[in-house]
Amino acid sequence: MAGSGSATPEDASVASAVEPRCWVLLPSYLLGPSTWRGVGEVLTMLGQDVIIPPVVRTTPRDEDHITPWADAVLDAMPHDLDRDVVVVGHSAVCPRQPLIVDRMLARGIDVTHMILVNGRFPEDGVVPTERDSPFMATVDALERPDGYLPPWHRWWGPMITDMLPDDEMRDRIFSEAKAVPRAIFDQPIPAPKLPGDVTPAFLALGEMYRPAYDLARAEGWATAQVNGEHLHMVVEPTTVAGVLMSLVSRRPWLDGVADGRL
Repeated sequence: MAGSGSATPEDASVASAVEPRCWVLLPSYLLGPSTWRGVGEVLTMLGQDVIIPPVVRTTPRDEDHITPWADAVLDAMPHDLDRDVVVVGHSAVCPRQPLIVDRMLARGIDVTHMILVNGRFPEDGVVPTERDSPFMATVDALERPDGYLPPWHRWWGPMITDMLPDDEMRDRIFSEAKAVPRAIFDQPIPAPKLPGDVTPAFLALGEMYRPAYDLARAEGWATAQVNGEHLHMVVEPTTVAGVLMSLVSRRPWLDGVADGRL
């Protein structure tokens, strides 16, 4: 599958072989909607509906850093959905996905698949920093006197250039990254058990989240892996869109992608 960064006329030729669905692409609350824009364009060309909800951020004065975000996601959903829904989330949003899927199901939205992309495996009631002492030390060191953390891309130094080597692309993506409260990582995240007719899957971008990927495989989830950095869906949206579709369709023309052979 081509990794051109945009859909081609040849991509449209497979649209008739793909069941139309509504894809809800959840950006990390540390970044913004542009991280999914390229993938959304490819899915749209393939006859899919795409919703990229806004990122709602809280302040250090707020006690609840999850509900405002979840409410914004639900508010972005149309009331006349007539397609099955696939919920895809990236990075920091992954532990919150069971919660949002549960709320969608309660509203009568027919969610059939939940795909985590390069994030932590959901665990009910776990505080994000509890499972990762080095991460806790990192965010503690980054906290500013006003209770905020700097925008995400300022955490990693020169590693950022490897993730997004194109200057224009890097500027566009990181212009949406804003300071977030340090306390956002101290709130327990609910991860309700989902019904069996919601199929979970995990897409790994490189090796960064290998433990979560291995756990997903052990739990019997559909899994795939591509070689790339944490923001590979920005760099290669056509490839990532194809892998996502393979995880829900398992069409023969995507078998190699579904097995992670990229």
